[in-house]
Amino acid sequence: MFYFFGAGVNLFLFFLLISKKNKSLADKILAAWLFVILCHLALYLFSFQPVTINNIHQIGLSIPFPFLHGPFLYLYTAALTNQLPGKKWRWMHFLPALLIILIFLPLLFSSAAFKMEVFNSKGKDYVLLLNIAGWLMKLSGIVYVSWSFALLRKHKKNIGELFSYDEMINLNWLRYLIYAMLAVWVIIIFIQKDAFIFGAVVVCVFFIGFFGIKQVGIFGQKEEWLTRSRKATDPALLQDHTVLKEKEEPAIPALLAETDPVMETGSSKLKYSNSGLSEKLAAEIHEGLIRLMTREKTFTEPALSLTMLAAKLNAHPNYLSQVINEKEGKSFFDYINTLRVDEFKRLVVLPGSSQFTMMSLAYDCGFNSKSSFNKNFKKITGISPSVYLAGITDAPPPAHTPQ
Repeated sequence: MFYFFGAGVNLFLFFLLISKKNKSLADKILAAWLFVILCHLALYLFSFQPVTINNIHQIGLSIPFPFLHGPFLYLYTAALTNQLPGKKWRWMHFLPALLIILIFLPLLFSSAAFKMEVFNSKGKDYVLLLNIAGWLMKLSGIVYVSWSFALLRKHKKNIGELFSYDEMINLNWLRYLIYAMLAVWVIIIFIQKDAFIFGAVVVCVFFIGFFGIKQVGIFGQKEEWLTRSRKATDPALLQDHTVLKEKEEPAIPALLAETDPVMETGSSKLKYSNSGLSEKLAAEIHEGLIRLMTREKTFTEPALSLTMLAAKLNAHPNYLSQVINEKEGKSFFDYINTLRVDEFKRLVVLPGSSQFTMMSLAYDCGFNSKSSFNKNFKKITGISPSVYLAGITDAPPPAHTPQ
């Protein structure tokens, strides 16, 4: 009953994913993986029946499946952390499973009588191949779990340099998923009992369902940040965000006008010692960055990333990162969130701002959650938003939600 229930949950999660609108590549990979898990569980459930000449055809069908779970874990981790290899290389990860299928193809297409003979003799003529496949399967699990952990560590280090937000990049979801798969592989390697192995797989499916539903955007739709903003309902304040025409010269705020000198720390010099970025190109990128931030207020885009911003500037992401590090003295994450905090401080004293909640103003500035706003505001200003608002004397504070 436990395994049947697990298969039912698996099927439910699969349909949740395929019915999701605007599926990302990570969603598609997870849906395909859940389908593979469902097929693997189904084959195990069929094994509960007494083997007869009528159902012997299922023998050998499950052999390639263990070689699929590792690649799916790796590709799902890579997709969520924006580290996917090229399309050609993605399929390379499934070559071991394809090779196993080709090796055991004669068995899969043999007669029922021959399969029955192989079953009764506990692997006649296939003992060596089955042992080799077993060791390769264990190696595959170790390699892909380790590889997934490596991707996660690399992503964690790069968040500050690549993204302007962090709460949507929930590393815990991925970390727990990889740990769950590690537990399954430990059972496969050391216990080697199907009942325990597939029991662990079912628990892993429950885990994916429970934590995946809790994680924003996995099985449900991602939040539309602007629906919580007052931009769509306040044309007067929208006018304040109007993009300047190309021929107009923007008024550069003091924060951006005062370009910081290149950080002369040994680590900074070492980091960019082999960079091909010239001073002229760096100045052009920085000028374009300032223009983009002042004219279009690109920092108000909640999901802004270094890659997205580099594309707008027609610059290489590595060069843009170097310019922000050296000219602004900040990581990409801190640079964008500093602009957002300054924008909030500007908006909060505008006439009419008191009719909006503190969080609606924060959403307009590009923050996508209350926790992100509070954390970054305090990090940048040294005080919480509520303390800052209480200290404003020249304009009444807006209505705001409790901290």
